Amino acid sequence: MAKVLILSSEKTGSGHLASAKAISKKLTSMGIENKIFDCFPTMGKMGVDMENAYIPFTTKHPYLWKISHGFTELFPDVLHLFIYLNSKKRMWKAIKKYNPDLIISDHCMFTKAISKLLRKHKLKIPYLIAVIDLVKPPRVWFDDHADIMFVPTEEVKARYLRDGYFRTGVTEDHVIVSGFPIREDIIVRTTPKEIGERINVLMVNASVNLKTNLKFAREVSRLENVNLKIVCGYDDRLYKALLKEKEKNPTMKNVEVLSYVTNMNELLAEAHVLMTKAGPNMILEGTKSGTAVIVTGHIPGQEAKNYTYITDNGYGLKCENPAKIAETLENFISSGELEKALERTLHSDFNDGTGIMCQTIEKFLKDAGKM
Repeated sequence: MAKVLILSSEKTGSGHLASAKAISKKLTSMGIENKIFDCFPTMGKMGVDMENAYIPFTTKHPYLWKISHGFTELFPDVLHLFIYLNSKKRMWKAIKKYNPDLIISDHCMFTKAISKLLRKHKLKIPYLIAVIDLVKPPRVWFDDHADIMFVPTEEVKARYLRDGYFRTGVTEDHVIVSGFPIREDIIVRTTPKEIGERINVLMVNASVNLKTNLKFAREVSRLENVNLKIVCGYDDRLYKALLKEKEKNPTMKNVEVLSYVTNMNELLAEAHVLMTKAGPNMILEGTKSGTAVIVTGHIPGQEAKNYTYITDNGYGLKCENPAKIAETLENFISSGELEKALERTLHSDFNDGTGIMCQTIEKFLKDAGKM
């Protein structure tokens, strides 16, 4: 049986692992053996610490993160060399142990490090990259040695082929517009969600800032015609802070606070509005489920332009100021724009990339005589 190694990360945001799981599930359904592999431990304790520090770093020190992101935009190969030098021994050991017939990576930090490792050991197996950033992917995603780069949109493909620092001999055949690898369990609507007397709002990782998240929750909880559910995920600090807020704030008594959940598909299915920062996976899971989206924050630099996917297509709004969220939400509902957004999401694009990716993987394996 053909084997595919999926390189990802378990803790640098939920998007990488969610995308890897979506690819894995589809490959399994096609009869292709696969394994999701967390890359960061290949750098030893330093890599584990880097991975564990991602969420605290981006939530507590977002502008330091912006500086770090800006540096890698200017000098991407410096990061690639650093990753390669620190991961090559353990990474090569892991690759030899699993002995894959194809490798696909959905983490930008391990793109060129992997292709360099494969070239060094003269291992001629297909190496593919899944770019999982929506509008303006960081430069570190790009690797002209990859056999295929899957990108979410035609805009990103044009940028890869056009921009001066990408003129490396990459042709259109090397860049495939696939959309995003969103998990298949999202419940897809065929008709717009009906709006009754109360609006169901789902808040998931609305901001990188704890205080801002609390302010969003307080303001939305004041709206009498809104049911609010808040998913905190692995952010235990936010979960505990919201529970304390519920104890002392009367308007929060009807707010439901959840930690990590396994039924996000059901929560999205019942929501009319998703409040979330501009993480591409969450945005696209929202639109795929027929839910309007209000973009309420972003990681500086990395996600700054992702909100345009929502606003340009009429799937929702942007409101990063918690002091204005109640008014924004009220106007969104009363003006009839919510109904229009719910209708438009039925025709949203780029949220079903798993099929194209896995069909391409299957073709590579068949051409190599592995299937």
